Amino acid sequence: MSGSPPPRRRGSTRRVPLVAAVIVVVILSLVAAIPATAAKPKGRSTTTTTGAAAKGCAKPSAATKAPVTPSGPSAETVVAQEGAKDTPRVELVRYPRPTGTGNPWSQWGQGLVLPDGRFLSAMGNHLGKDGNSSLFSYDPATHTITRFSDVRSEVGDALDWGYGKVHGQIVAGPCGDAFFATYWGTTKGMQYTPRYPGDVLFHVDGTTLELTSLGSLVPAHGIPSLAGSPKGDAVFGEAVDPAASTVGTANVHGAFFVVDPRTRKVVFRDDVTDHTGFRNVLVRANGRAYVAAQGGRLLEYVPGESALRTYPQAIPGGGVLRASTAPARDGTVYFATEKPDRFFAFRTDGTIERIADATGYTTSMAVEPDGSTFYSVPGAHGTQAALGTPLVAVDPATGQSRTIVRLADLVRRELGLETAGSYDVALDAANRRIFVGLNVGPTADDPWGDVVLAVVELP
Repeated sequence: MSGSPPPRRRGSTRRVPLVAAVIVVVILSLVAAIPATAAKPKGRSTTTTTGAAAKGCAKPSAATKAPVTPSGPSAETVVAQEGAKDTPRVELVRYPRPTGTGNPWSQWGQGLVLPDGRFLSAMGNHLGKDGNSSLFSYDPATHTITRFSDVRSEVGDALDWGYGKVHGQIVAGPCGDAFFATYWGTTKGMQYTPRYPGDVLFHVDGTTLELTSLGSLVPAHGIPSLAGSPKGDAVFGEAVDPAASTVGTANVHGAFFVVDPRTRKVVFRDDVTDHTGFRNVLVRANGRAYVAAQGGRLLEYVPGESALRTYPQAIPGGGVLRASTAPARDGTVYFATEKPDRFFAFRTDGTIERIADATGYTTSMAVEPDGSTFYSVPGAHGTQAALGTPLVAVDPATGQSRTIVRLADLVRRELGLETAGSYDVALDAANRRIFVGLNVGPTADDPWGDVVLAVVELP
């Protein structure tokens, strides 16, 4: 309500009596003085995060505020390829990494596109002692990436060990905010102490990019895998117990857990020993979540139940769940396995269908909202040199794939660096761009030590 009477129609000569006019003014003044909170409907907002608060949002005004420009070391993109009818425009930027030793400096987790179009991602030094990871924001409006915070500074640097990687996905929560988890760089020599009780879950304010440590919610564990529910009302994670595991082998044990992003507390945990892989949580549109189990099977989390259940259909071919997309509009989730490297569809009726063999080891995937295409970069861990680090589009209906762009050629020509692969493929469907984080290094024999962001504008 504006607080002013509607404009008089042209040619009107009708006048309002003085007393009536005074009454109208008083009423409008009283309405304008009512606090904004009194006019809000009871219960949670159900509007989207673009221009309004998300469902379950604890701070309704946050999503309507203009994003805060982060401060910190920054770098601007270079145009590596101009776009044409069938050719994507590609910009590249080298992450402004911190000084100091890395073993190596690298990126191991998938970033997140915020509702305003900015892209969040991380890199770490891969260390145990003195381990640390930094957070970055890329702004498409300014073509600039900024290192705006790091883990150690946010926990007061009171650490006996450290947080050398952000291995799991950065996931969306309510209010347009985000969550991410730390993970050790190495377990060699690691000891849990009161100052380092385990890896930490963080909340990121989607407007200000302020980080808040939620503490070690699964003590004496590291968190290599994270996922979010489609409604933003749950954060799912896998936590590895190093005391019961031989990290880097098939002998890995730990927990599956669920965090309520509103209370920021663990509301479910299961340490079932059949759990394996610890590299991906697949989440369906109905809020059910799935993790790898022995023998190519899946364990299913059903909201409201007290334990994981064994899913009745195993993955055809016996592979281990490694990467998955968000649900497409029809509810289908696409996923990749390792050993063997294959693509599958998890349909809304609960069936799992094989789509095609993957070109190589795949750790990050993104899907078009209509489900017509999903994207990946095969050969994530340094095995893609012969492929040229292709950004691949797969048609789920046919299983046919095509290369959108060979990123290795562009990175070598423009930046003089060699690529090792990608753990970070994220689609901004609204603005038709894909963000690809690339581990890179000085030579083909040593393609590690830095990270490059490729911004691919889809033709």
